[in-house]
Amino acid sequence: IKILIYLEKIKVPAKVDKLQKDIWGYNDDLETHTVETHIHRLRKKFENFFNDKDIILSTKQGYKINS
Repeated sequence: IKILIYLEKIKVPAKVDKLQKDIWGYNDDLETHTVETHIHRLRKKFENFFNDKDIILSTKQGYKINS
């Protein structure tokens, strides 16, 4: 839920390293797939419950809420 609130609040795409730092407190040079894993799971839940697979979009600038 923190990811959704964060992306909605900032209103601009957020890169993986920014999400790692602001959501989980990870430093920038950490190599992990935490963000991608959580985004994937959120998309699946929204697709299953709301028939909306495009709630979170991936752009060249980062992840953003589809509004």
